[in-house]
Amino acid sequence: MESMVESLKRQREQVVHGADEEALRQHMSLLEIAVISLHNRLVNLMASDSERFRSSGAILAMGRLGRGLLGLEDPVSLLWLRTETFPWDESAQRDIVAPLVEAGWRVSLQSATIPELLEELESRLDFFFELLDMRYLSGNRQLVSELDHALDDFIASHQRALFDHLYKGICERQARFSMPEDWLEPDMLESPGALKDIDAIRFAARILLDVRCFDDAIFQGYLTRKEVDRLQSAEKKLLKWLNLLRCVKGDRQSVLDFKVQEILAEKLGYTGRSGFLPVESFMQGVHETLHEVFCVSSEFCERLQETGKIGSIPSSLGPKVRVEEGLFVVGGRLHVDPGRFEPTAANVIRLYALAAQHRAGFSSATRRWLEHHRSVVETASEDPGVLQALFQLLASDDSHVSVIRRFYNDGFLRALVPESALVHALVQHDAFHVYPVHEHHLRTLRELKRLKAGDYQDQEPELTALAHDMGDNPWLSLAALFHDIGKHAGRHHAKHGADMFPLIARRLGLSLDGTELVTFLIRQHLLLMDTASMRDLGDMELLVQCARTVEDPEKLHLLMLLSFADMMATGPRAVQKWQETPVHELYLRLLDLLEKGEPGEKVLAERLERLTEAVYEKVADVVDRSRLEEHFRDLAPRYVLTMSPEAVARHLRLEMDLGPDIHAFVWEVEKENGGVEITVLSREIPGFLTKTAGILTLHDLDIRDARVFTKKNGVMILVFRCRFVSPAQEEPDWASVRADLSRLLQGRLALDYRIAAHAAAKGSSPAQTLISSPSRVLLDNDSAKEYTIVEVYTMDRPGLLYTITRTLQDLQVRIHVAKITTKVDQVADIFYIKNHLGEKMTDREQVEELRQALLFYLDGPAGHRA
Repeated sequence: MESMVESLKRQREQVVHGADEEALRQHMSLLEIAVISLHNRLVNLMASDSERFRSSGAILAMGRLGRGLLGLEDPVSLLWLRTETFPWDESAQRDIVAPLVEAGWRVSLQSATIPELLEELESRLDFFFELLDMRYLSGNRQLVSELDHALDDFIASHQRALFDHLYKGICERQARFSMPEDWLEPDMLESPGALKDIDAIRFAARILLDVRCFDDAIFQGYLTRKEVDRLQSAEKKLLKWLNLLRCVKGDRQSVLDFKVQEILAEKLGYTGRSGFLPVESFMQGVHETLHEVFCVSSEFCERLQETGKIGSIPSSLGPKVRVEEGLFVVGGRLHVDPGRFEPTAANVIRLYALAAQHRAGFSSATRRWLEHHRSVVETASEDPGVLQALFQLLASDDSHVSVIRRFYNDGFLRALVPESALVHALVQHDAFHVYPVHEHHLRTLRELKRLKAGDYQDQEPELTALAHDMGDNPWLSLAALFHDIGKHAGRHHAKHGADMFPLIARRLGLSLDGTELVTFLIRQHLLLMDTASMRDLGDMELLVQCARTVEDPEKLHLLMLLSFADMMATGPRAVQKWQETPVHELYLRLLDLLEKGEPGEKVLAERLERLTEAVYEKVADVVDRSRLEEHFRDLAPRYVLTMSPEAVARHLRLEMDLGPDIHAFVWEVEKENGGVEITVLSREIPGFLTKTAGILTLHDLDIRDARVFTKKNGVMILVFRCRFVSPAQEEPDWASVRADLSRLLQGRLALDYRIAAHAAAKGSSPAQTLISSPSRVLLDNDSAKEYTIVEVYTMDRPGLLYTITRTLQDLQVRIHVAKITTKVDQVADIFYIKNHLGEKMTDREQVEELRQALLFYLDGPAGHRA
């Protein structure tokens, strides 16, 4: 026995590291031969009585082993089916199991008679489905046939309960569509379209149709040849990925988590392409496979419902309601009369629009009619009826976009716009962009409809009113469906998508004005978010430039709605980013510019006068008008343009409390949107922004935005917007924060040491990252008239703002604005700076020194000189 165990262990180790189909076949063959050999060895030990022992039972493979699809790390499930006169004792079971376990398999061997199994099935439906995959390995074949007949009888008496159990699982998996984490890290067993959906189709066919394989379901009309080929191909892929996943992580793991995705992509030999990581190519294949299975599963369930296999009566029965010539509704399904409904491209698309209007599905015959006439949509070009039908569909569907999703899943959007296939299932390997591009497009359209329907009335009342006023704008809907269509090209996807759209528009027959509007929306769909998150909204020159780009208020309205829907459809972190970014503020300022024109000196003077009056009403009890006017003369124009009257009044009151000491400072903390706004005033202190940022980091405050204003009288105003590092974190002891800042300014606190010690105490490294990505540092002297803009793209980490600002301080750079925008683990930190002379940074040697210093501190020696 020892030599057999060693031989099995050696052979198993030879195949266990493979993940291709050949390795899996070798594994199955090795395991089955081992089980048969161990059983035969026991029987042969009985010598003259061996036949009686052999006929007293049978060894069966269960579950995936029974189906011949067992992975290398999957548990082995065996059943020793026995007669009532079974002569074996428990030691015989150990003689089969022990060698397999010693060789490395995890084995369970259950011993039971047919009556015992049937009794167990009454309380364990999951075990029934495992048993349904049983396959004979050794022993009495007749006994297996008896069990098979007993299972048929069990199905006949429990058919409804068994299928309800299956259907509940299907519905629960479909509900996972609403779980962002399931898209980001799909489950090879439980996600919609994963292995359990394939199992459900197979089991449902056995329970409801009495067929033993997919091919038999074809003959009954519940599956097509193409669908069976897709299921079988998908099953092989999903099992390959599942088995490789378990080889990497072991045990019963089935979730493709973020790190494992990268490992599997490497093991499977995926290579990067322009603008895309190897893991992104791999995950595109995963999402393509899940989508195909989901579509087949949905169609299969529809056929069951239509024939009454699901539900109390077939949906083909019921009153017949005429819709138009050749088209009527029966049982909630549209029926086409092929002889009276012309198969044009426009009519094919219009069927979906009518389904949305009547809240109806399609009969099986209508679905076949649609599939048969797909080619007329593929060849449609510049047909005005097609465009009209498409607009009708976009306007008719409700906020669930269930019919538009079906239009996509049935392949008709790709037939109409082949370019959409370029981004089908395309993913970005980060935790910000949760959904594949095609899913993101559908969700963007859904968010527009939800906004118009009033779903965001409480959170976004102004946008809700705007969406209602704009109505069912077809150009906005088209932009939602195609705004990321250029992502297949990698970077600069908005430009690529805008360059692609005119050809699409020409085929669809769009007007010139409509084409230009949708092209504009695609090209500029990032304008508002990027500007609000990465630029100084007090820069009037920037605002004027944005207004010139947008050109008119209607375009701005559409762009604002698209920006909102785009972010809501990107993922939870994008929703949070929308809430933290002053997009509304930018929108209102641009709208003001577009409606009133670019501000001249007179307009700015009037604005300053209105602000002065508003502030005076709030501070008249502590300052007179002349003192207030002096205060405004000391302020920079961008402060006046960005601060509300309430903020100006608060800052003035704080300044009045500021003492004469060079190290004196005053501050104020206000809660806002789940975080805090911290305002600090002091005399002009070199590196004060850096020092304050370091102290906030030391107290676990995550800085999301920082603005610096220096008055002509030397008073500095710092405004920080912060979140707590952990959502469950309690507020810091503000007195302790203030005391630490005071000690730092007096030279009694070593900040670098404190931050490093704090990180070490928390057991964290400087950067907790999902993927490794080199930092980038860009300097821009063109976008702002008075400032050099430094853009730093890097991985997020504790103390990042402190690290960057300390480096800028070394080069005697003055920071006027710091904008922090975060996408999960990656940030873009934007700084408006001037050199020590108060001018733009134009000296090439200084610029290169700044860039190299930042890269060194951000990425270490490896990033230096990269």
